[in-house]
Amino acid sequence: MSPTTIILDAAPPDFAEPGEIDVGALGTIVADHEAADGRHMVITAAAGTYRLWLRDPRPGVSLAVTIPVDRVFGLRIAAITRFEQGLRGLACGRPPRDYLPTAFQRGRLFLLLNLLDAERAGASRREMASALLYRNGASMGRAEWKGSSQRRRTHRMIDEAKHMMTGGYRDLLLGR
Repeated sequence: MSPTTIILDAAPPDFAEPGEIDVGALGTIVADHEAADGRHMVITAAAGTYRLWLRDPRPGVSLAVTIPVDRVFGLRIAAITRFEQGLRGLACGRPPRDYLPTAFQRGRLFLLLNLLDAERAGASRREMASALLYRNGASMGRAEWKGSSQRRRTHRMIDEAKHMMTGGYRDLLLGR
């Protein structure tokens, strides 16, 4: 689960005020899924994206936010603050920097995806290096390629891409 997911539970009886949260007022609901553990929604708005997990999706239930106290607690608080501002119709501003990858990280992730696509299409590692990593580099002979730092970097990048594909992407969701 992303640290930006807002977890909504039934409010304790002593704290519950009558009324419901109008999540549709936040923006456009682009994903809405009922599961055994509740209702999961993604809402887009001009201020960004809201991810909601309604653990008790019954109509008429007053809701409270549940905040896990973990190493991404600050990100969770920031997401909840943006959610609260959105509910009140206030400008939320841009999401905190930790929400999104930097321009450099986006470029690297794009490159990793391209490497995975090229490998699945049957390209050799040498072809991937010349097409994606070293476009302006001079052509190398077989022996030169075999001992080159470009070959080692290409292998490292492909290994990183495979790691991201098989579970490393979760680190992105946790702001690592």
